[in-house]
Amino acid sequence: MNVKNFAKSQMQNACEYLKNQNPKYDWVGIYVLEHGKLKLEAFVGEKTEHVEINLGDGLCSLAVIKNDIVNEYDVKSNPKYLACFPSTQSEIVVPIRFNGKAIGEIDIDSDQKAAFGDEDEKFLSQIADLIAPIVYQFYME
Repeated sequence: MNVKNFAKSQMQNACEYLKNQNPKYDWVGIYVLEHGKLKLEAFVGEKTEHVEINLGDGLCSLAVIKNDIVNEYDVKSNPKYLACFPSTQSEIVVPIRFNGKAIGEIDIDSDQKAAFGDEDEKFLSQIADLIAPIVYQFYME
């Protein structure tokens, strides 16, 4: 196994862990910023056609550009939402930061409106902080 595969397995484990933490977490993915695009490196849930997202497209991109959490309570009302699944009602995107700079993100979709609150933001930010050194070491260096 090469070291990048190790990093991918750790991110996959994180996605599986998160999916099992909350029944509202219907799809969980981790995107890494590479060459100006967000690339899906790990996920749990249905396959998505959005395995690569250009900066400037969708809420995922917005979280990286703003370097801040995007918590959309009703994705159907937001024209910036990049639809993956018809069942998705809300989405939270939490930047993965290294030295204050967004290098990736945790993206979670829910089939419920307003599924994510302050506790989710805090919890997911802590998980993002734990993932950050792995993402940095295996993707940014």
